[in-house]
Amino acid sequence: MTHEDDRPADANTAPSTMKERLNGLIQVGLVFGVLAAGLIVNQVLSNNSTAPQIQASGSSVAIVDIIQPIIRDTQIRLNETGTVQVRNSIDLSPQVSGRVISVNPALASGGRFSAGEVLFRLDDADYRANIERANADLAARQADLQVERAEGEIARREWALVRPDEPIPANVAREPQLARAVAAVRSAEAALADARLDLSRVTFSLPFEGRILSTTIEVGQNLSAGQSYGRAYDPSSVEVSVPVNSAVLDGLSPVAGRDAIVRTRQLALQQESPSYAARVTREEAELDAQTRLAGLILEFTEAVSLRPGDFVDVEIAGPVIPNAHVFPEGAVQENRTVWVIESGALAPRRPQFVSAEAGNIVTLPFDVADGIIITTLNNPQEGDLVAIAEQYGTTEARP
Repeated sequence: MTHEDDRPADANTAPSTMKERLNGLIQVGLVFGVLAAGLIVNQVLSNNSTAPQIQASGSSVAIVDIIQPIIRDTQIRLNETGTVQVRNSIDLSPQVSGRVISVNPALASGGRFSAGEVLFRLDDADYRANIERANADLAARQADLQVERAEGEIARREWALVRPDEPIPANVAREPQLARAVAAVRSAEAALADARLDLSRVTFSLPFEGRILSTTIEVGQNLSAGQSYGRAYDPSSVEVSVPVNSAVLDGLSPVAGRDAIVRTRQLALQQESPSYAARVTREEAELDAQTRLAGLILEFTEAVSLRPGDFVDVEIAGPVIPNAHVFPEGAVQENRTVWVIESGALAPRRPQFVSAEAGNIVTLPFDVADGIIITTLNNPQEGDLVAIAEQYGTTEARP
């Protein structure tokens, strides 16, 4: 084949290559056109937006609601639930042993008794017999003493006849024997007194007007001296225990001597719950092992008709806090922290909480800067930029 034969083939392929290149350029142009159109549409939509994105250091600015606290002189009033208890209770423990022969009807759980009223009586036959034996022993000892005195007098006379100028020795005068006889009489007298005392103890009573908490004493039962067979208490020893957290306790300091009102729980048929005047007397020495709360003890300043175990509502009057800050409890976030806006950024505050009332927190005065944030914050950090919601047309009302 000659070179002249090759030329027609080259001429046919050249137009085909040019056509492919032209198609490629058209496709590239279409891609760039689509991208350019997208950019233009995005720019138009951005210009028409009514809520522009707020950027700070490359991150969105948090939009929050704030409030200003109410500032006023506020008397702290602690409202808590307390439990009625007795300061001390008394064991129903006989001082002598014996069989129960009678029981007072008041000797039952919840029974009331007067001071000195006999609650139960033991069989006294053995104790009366002990008195008889003690009387007989005393009479014998007194007779021995008379004999010793007579023999001593005889010895002195005989010694005076034989040796009038010499003092009589103690042994001759029977002074040791006389001293022993005197001691024996005194011992017999003491034994008689013990027997009479034991006889008086066969009746059991208490020196105060009170109520029975529990008892297991029944007629015919044999009781042992010193063993407990129930408990009773003096209603004047009734008090109230009120659990409070340490922050509230600090707000009430000094707590002892503060006046309080104790109200019984509302009953369905009562229009008004009875209330009693009381006073804080002391703070318990240790925190509750489970709740970690401190306990305040209140004593009543008037007679009450409450029973141990009753639940009561307690209101304790605390000190007056000048310029106290009052704001919703929802503003308190993790770790008892209150966040404020300071120069457009988050700033933490940890004010001293003194009380809570009707959904509000009362604190000692503190710097609230531009306002207290009531919006719940997610992992807030000091210095994070924030903006107030009202600046961006938020219709949500601030509390």
